[in-house]
Amino acid sequence: HNFLAGMLCGRAFVQQSLLHTACAAALVRCPSPFLADRSRDERRDLIRQLFDERTSERLVPRTKEAAETKATDVQMLQDGMQTLRWGATRLVDVDLASGPLEITLQPLLRSSEVLGIRLDMPLGLLLEETVIAAADAHEAGLPAVAVAELLDQGSAGQAGVKTGDLIRATTFLTMAMSYPTWQLMLGGVGKPSLQKQLMPTDGQPFDQVLTAISSNGQERQGNGQVVLLLERATSPS
Repeated sequence: HNFLAGMLCGRAFVQQSLLHTACAAALVRCPSPFLADRSRDERRDLIRQLFDERTSERLVPRTKEAAETKATDVQMLQDGMQTLRWGATRLVDVDLASGPLEITLQPLLRSSEVLGIRLDMPLGLLLEETVIAAADAHEAGLPAVAVAELLDQGSAGQAGVKTGDLIRATTFLTMAMSYPTWQLMLGGVGKPSLQKQLMPTDGQPFDQVLTAISSNGQERQGNGQVVLLLERATSPS
């Protein structure tokens, strides 16, 4: 009986694995506009979320160049200040986000570090437009959004934000299409919903940065939390 049960379980496992691969293959080969309009990397990421990394690599393999240059620092968002790496970063576990939030940042300052922080609102900070001094920047005349003052009533100062920190990116709330896994498997379409996305501040008007930050508030149907990526000057080594 044990032997027979083992054979049945083994057969069920093989059938499940075959179904797993067949579903993934059908998803890739399906002429659905949902996949057809997406880039190779987006299709890979979708299949990885639905199945696993091995399946996405098998069905949508990276090109040689992409495999060599793809180096993303995956960070689970935690409480408190986090030190990140310059370059490509993927933040996971961000509330109200439909999936990982990805961004690529390079330093504006000659000597600096990039930090990530999740803050409750109100933040209690004043921001200002500034131009980085040529002596401190990689390029003269670079505009930036900087922390000008910290107020006692907010969460930013208590969490470790400092005056002079540059706001390099912020989450913001926007209406976007969501695609639940069960809908995709049944051939359905997405539906609009409020989601958090990550906006780099480089090249953005100052008012737009302020609007993006404030959109995270509960009065704007957000969850009252904002994720900021900061650049902080460090002593040259």
